[in-house]
Amino acid sequence: MDNSNDTSNSHFWRFRKVGKTFQVQLESPEDLKHLRSLDPKLWVALSCPVDGLEVDRQTLTLIDNNLDGRVRIEEILAAIDWTLHRLSDPASLFEGGDLPLAAIQSGNPEGKAILTSAQQILDNINRSDSSTISVAKAADMRAIFGSSKFNGDGIIARDALEGDDLLQAFDDIVKVKGTVEDRSGRPGIDSARVNEFMNELRSYEKWWAQGERDSAEGDEVFPLGADTPKAFQALIAVEKKIDDYFARCRLAAFDGRAEGALNREAALFDSVAKEDFSVSREEVAGLPLARVAPGKPLPISQEVNPEWAARIENFRKTVLIPLSVGNGEELIWDDWLAVRDEFVQFRKWHNAKPVSGVEQLGVERIRAILQSDQEERLRMIIEDETKLADRMKAVHEVERLARMHRDLIRILRNYVNFEDFYEEQQEAIFQAGTLYLDGREFRLCLKITDPAKHSVLGSLSRTYLAYCECKRKDVPQPFFVAAVVTAGDSANLLVGRNGVFRDRSGRLWDSTIVRIVENPISIREAFFMPYVRIGRFIGDQVEKWASSRDAAMQKKLESGVSTVAAKPQKDAFGPIGGMAALLAAGGIALGAIGAGLASLFATLGGLKYWEIPLVFIGLILLISLPSMFIAWMRLRRRTLAPLLDAAGWAVNGRTAINFKLGSLLTRRAELPPGARIEIVGGAAARTWLWVLLGFTVVISCIGWGLILF
Repeated sequence: MDNSNDTSNSHFWRFRKVGKTFQVQLESPEDLKHLRSLDPKLWVALSCPVDGLEVDRQTLTLIDNNLDGRVRIEEILAAIDWTLHRLSDPASLFEGGDLPLAAIQSGNPEGKAILTSAQQILDNINRSDSSTISVAKAADMRAIFGSSKFNGDGIIARDALEGDDLLQAFDDIVKVKGTVEDRSGRPGIDSARVNEFMNELRSYEKWWAQGERDSAEGDEVFPLGADTPKAFQALIAVEKKIDDYFARCRLAAFDGRAEGALNREAALFDSVAKEDFSVSREEVAGLPLARVAPGKPLPISQEVNPEWAARIENFRKTVLIPLSVGNGEELIWDDWLAVRDEFVQFRKWHNAKPVSGVEQLGVERIRAILQSDQEERLRMIIEDETKLADRMKAVHEVERLARMHRDLIRILRNYVNFEDFYEEQQEAIFQAGTLYLDGREFRLCLKITDPAKHSVLGSLSRTYLAYCECKRKDVPQPFFVAAVVTAGDSANLLVGRNGVFRDRSGRLWDSTIVRIVENPISIREAFFMPYVRIGRFIGDQVEKWASSRDAAMQKKLESGVSTVAAKPQKDAFGPIGGMAALLAAGGIALGAIGAGLASLFATLGGLKYWEIPLVFIGLILLISLPSMFIAWMRLRRRTLAPLLDAAGWAVNGRTAINFKLGSLLTRRAELPPGARIEIVGGAAARTWLWVLLGFTVVISCIGWGLILF
């Protein structure tokens, strides 16, 4: 990208340092005009995906010139140039919303065409008095073109035709070639379909005429006249099966021992006898047409394989009876050969038939179309339709300009800079919604496709991530979001916890945590973390010790009972002795604890009264300060960039998540002003217990101070 533009020195930019990056401020049309001269290294993003963002996807698709699913800097600049060239008042871009007609440039051909089309659109929808046009109005092709037969897209709908013959021709083309949707959403046909249809008609008619000429010259191509194609289809439907039957009969005549095997073993009927014969059975269809015997004719009306009976009957009515072959009850080998000879020339001619769907129309209809002027009339109508293309093309330009007027500045404020993200009252286009879970709301949620893949790069953001699956009963396909936890603690954030996700349109989704990436959340959590870990460690050790002692005691009691039963006179006091040993051990342990406390109090007694709080504060800092310092260092390094990069962006700067922003992105529930609080049940008892415990600690400290000093 060339940045050697001379205008780079003639424009003065205003920057704001936020998120540990210098972000250019876009405040005027002049900023937009000179954005091409700004060093790309000063853009916050270098590219972003078209999908998964909270901005109209169609707008991003219009900016994405090469339609590769990504929007890059050169495409953003091209969209800005295109928009500024068509606006006489670019300042309205910063207001957004509907496109004012007065802001459209009428001093150049492109802007004038858009203005004319915008006014025509408003006329078509009966809003000619409106001074603005919205994206919805500009994009409503049904409303714009619904009352018009032509819309300049080269596609004609059925209601654009007059005359029964053209309507029938339209239906024939649709039957063979299908339809294409025009701008207003109506099914129609275009020039390509008409050309293909007419070429196929000519090719088919030429092929049919060749068969007629061959018949006239002595080669009987149509033994049954116009019914020959239908008869031939009935023939080939059973041809292989009849050949198979006569071949089996000849083999049985060669060696009588083969007859049983050729008719298949009776065990086959035992295996299928219990099946449902109301549906077609492949096993039965694989059997011969009739029972095989040496020199036996093929029965036609009776004793026919039931899976083939309908096709054989159609063959009898369509081929044998019209050709007067056989007696209608059975078919001998020589008659079968004669039937096949009747269709030799037709088969040769048929194999040369061009592949086409026009055959279903019949040769009479095909010739009627070719002999009429319907092709010429259809082409004239399509030509009239196409003449409107240049004028109607501007309709799409109106929609594009309306979209740029509404969305361009918002896209720039989430691409050139991240102004929307760092503003308290705004939400960035990559924020998919809000997750409610554990008494908190998480506002920084990014829509992703694969939590496992995203977490590889997302973990480098130094943020605590909760990946959630979101689903609704009325939506078949769930999706995933990565919720960034920036305040509070992680005590109750566990895989499997359920919450509710509200998307940007207000819809609620059931959400479940499926994956967690752990990182520090807050200094407060880091302060208590060592005590939590110590508490967990002590609890685990006590639980292990209690479990081991319980198992040992159980084993000893079982052993003692067994011993007493065997030798009651010797070991009657065994269990009592074990209990005494246990109590003795407990006494020793309590003595050690008491000695430690006495030593601690003796040490405290040697200190001055004002030194005691310092000792406790120092002890607390000694335990918590390392954890807090590590958390502080990591929290300072929290950044948005890896989260967006993992979601398909190319972010240019660090875009840090500072402490203030973190407190805004994750919020705890707050009682409304003036709310009355009533504590009942166990909660009240626990509250008074904590008050009593705190009061006891304070009194104890005062008492110790008086005793010691």
